[in-house]
Amino acid sequence: MPFWATLILLALMTYLWFSGRSNPDDVIGLLEQMLAIALALVVLFVGRNLFLESIVLLLGLRLPAASRNHPVINRPKASKDVMMPF
Repeated sequence: MPFWATLILLALMTYLWFSGRSNPDDVIGLLEQMLAIALALVVLFVGRNLFLESIVLLLGLRLPAASRNHPVINRPKASKDVMMPF
């Protein structure tokens, strides 16, 4: 994909994302945000831009990891919790 097409799609994605966040109608706003995410995926997977792919990879690697060594906290039965045990 040419560089100018990548820039146009990124600009359209940014416009759709901010338009969806500021839209008073929740359904249309969600649709606009979903279209923005779809455009981002098209740019990442079809455009094969190594710079953008490396930025997304670095952001993904910075996400906190789920620790496996922490014990599960059991709640006392006398608590006023709304969750029903299964």
